[in-house]
Amino acid sequence: MNNHHRLFFSIVLIALMIKLSLFAFAAVHAPQGKILPDSPTYLRLAETLYARGAFAEQNEGGVLVFETFRTPGYPAFLAIFHGLLKIPLNGIILIQIAMTLLAAFITYKTALMIEPKIAFLSAAIIFFDPPITIFSLTILTESLFLLLISLFMLFFALYLKGKRTGHLVLSALFLALAAYVRPVAYYMGFVLPSFILYADKREKLWKSLKHAFIFIVVVYSIIGLWQVRNYIRRHDIAFCASDGYNLSNVGLFKSYVRNTDPYTKGMTPPPYYINVSFRSLLSVMTKPGHFKYFQSEPLRIGGYIFSYPFMVFWLSGFIIGVIRMRRNIYIQFMSFAALYFIVASIGAQMWVMGDKLRVSTMPFIAIISAYGWSELLGKKI
Repeated sequence: MNNHHRLFFSIVLIALMIKLSLFAFAAVHAPQGKILPDSPTYLRLAETLYARGAFAEQNEGGVLVFETFRTPGYPAFLAIFHGLLKIPLNGIILIQIAMTLLAAFITYKTALMIEPKIAFLSAAIIFFDPPITIFSLTILTESLFLLLISLFMLFFALYLKGKRTGHLVLSALFLALAAYVRPVAYYMGFVLPSFILYADKREKLWKSLKHAFIFIVVVYSIIGLWQVRNYIRRHDIAFCASDGYNLSNVGLFKSYVRNTDPYTKGMTPPPYYINVSFRSLLSVMTKPGHFKYFQSEPLRIGGYIFSYPFMVFWLSGFIIGVIRMRRNIYIQFMSFAALYFIVASIGAQMWVMGDKLRVSTMPFIAIISAYGWSELLGKKI
C-alpha cells in the first residue's frame, strides 16, 4: 500500500469513526432526532407498500387513498429494508451512513478519471460535509438521493470521456431513479440534452441529436411509467403533486403575492425578487448544517466551530473552480449540474432548509471545489 492509498484509507476511517460516533450519541441521547416532520409520512407509505402492495395511505376506515404527493423511491427503500427484511430504524440509519461513504468513493472515482490530483480532496469534502452526515442520521431521502445522483454523475462523466452510448443510458437510468427519490431531478432530463449537444459540438450533428434523443427517451420512459400510474389512480398526469404545492406555497415563483418577509415588505416586485433570490442563494450555499437534532449544546457549538470554516473552504474552492474551468468539459458539466440543482432548489423552496437542499449538489460542488484549489495551488491535493 503506497502513501496515497494509506492517506485515503485514513480519511475513510476517520470519517467512519465520526459518523458512527454521532450515530451512537444520537441513538442514546436523542433517538427522536431521526424522525423529522416528513419522516412519518415516508414510514406510513412504506408500511402500506409492504403490507398491501400499494403506494397509498389508509384512511380511518381502512380504505386505500393512493398517494401522488410523494414519489415512491424512498418509501420503497424503507419497505424493502425496514418492512420486508425487518431491519430496525437504527439499522436503516447505518445503511444510509454506508450510502454516504459509497457516494464519496464514487465521487473519488469520478474525480480520478477527470484529474487524478483532485480526487483525494473531492472525496474528503463528501466524507466530512456536515449536512451529508447529519441528514444520513434521519429518516429522510437525502442519503439515497446522494448515492443515485453520484452514480448519474459518474456515468455521465464516463460518457463525456468516451462518448459510449452505454454510459449515456446508465446515466439516464440513475437520473430517473433519483427523480423517483426526490423530484428535484425531474426537469434535469429536459435540460441536460442541451449540454449533450454542446459537448458533442465537434461530432456530426446527427450523432449529437441521437445521443440527446436517447437520453430524453430513457429518462422519461422510466419517469413516465409513474405519471401513467398517477393518471390511472387519481386522474393526475403530474409526476408528483409536491412540485405544484412547493411552487404555489413556498417557492420563488409568484412569491411576491404571498410575501410575509419583514425585510422586503413594501418593495416593488423587481427589488423584491432580487433580494429574496440572493438570500435564498446564500441559504443554499452557506448554511453550515444544524446539529440541533442531537439536543446537545456542546455538540451544537462544536459542530458550528467545524462547519463554518469547512463551508468557507469548499465554497472558496468552488468559486475559484467555476472561474477557472475554461474549456474543461468535465468541470463545465459539474457547473451545469450544480447550477441546475441550485436554481431548482431556490425555485421550489427558497430559503427553507438550505443546507438540506445542498446535499443534492455536493458531489458536483466537491469536484469543482477540489479543481479550484488545485488550480490555485498548482499541485496535488
